[in-house]
Amino acid sequence: MTPPERARRGAPAPLRTMEHYHIRDGIGFVGFEGRTIILDLTADRYWQLGADAGEALEALRTGATGRVDSQAVARLRALGFVEPTGGAPDRAGSAECPMPVPSDSMLERPALPSRWDWLAAGEVALLVFTARVVLRARPLKAVLDRIAARRARTRSPENALGLDALAHQFARLRRLLPLRPLCLPDSIAFLWFVMRRGHAPHLVFGVEAFPFTAHCWVQAGSTILTDALDHASRFRPIFVL
Repeated sequence: MTPPERARRGAPAPLRTMEHYHIRDGIGFVGFEGRTIILDLTADRYWQLGADAGEALEALRTGATGRVDSQAVARLRALGFVEPTGGAPDRAGSAECPMPVPSDSMLERPALPSRWDWLAAGEVALLVFTARVVLRARPLKAVLDRIAARRARTRSPENALGLDALAHQFARLRRLLPLRPLCLPDSIAFLWFVMRRGHAPHLVFGVEAFPFTAHCWVQAGSTILTDALDHASRFRPIFVL
């Protein structure tokens, strides 16, 4: 993804007093000192706005519409981050799913003994390659929507391998591939790998603001599955799938 774009300041469109707004699907945001970073998955782009934008988005997300800054909301609407509900206030907020603060990493736990699995090795190679091709060929939002739809159908079988064994197996086999690690396609490949086995962890997008850096990883509860704890903890979650 590209560095965040600074929204141009202009005269915001007037806001109708009886119109209610909600955060558009595919929008994530997080506030930092004096600024707000917004992720627009549909456009596959980050934006940087002032702190008032984050305060307005948080008010819309929580349903606290009585303290919404109408000027900030008008600007967010002009940029396409919020849209009218057409009726009563929308209290569902954004599509974000709150995640616990990570406390450990599965990859930093002792690896479980396992036998070499040629089928799994071929599967990991295929999934890693496919994730890169798919992300080039399809919009990011469409890829993530398919993952969300598949998660809704995922049912864990009784004989499924645990996420601890799968995380170690995937990491071990991924290191054998002559491809530079890339957090987004590798995370999506891992999600496909474990969802085939009945697990449905979450994909977490995170950002740093000073300087701007974006990252993503897979997490289940407070446990990171695809990254080291100290690295992922540097980033503040902006969107969780």
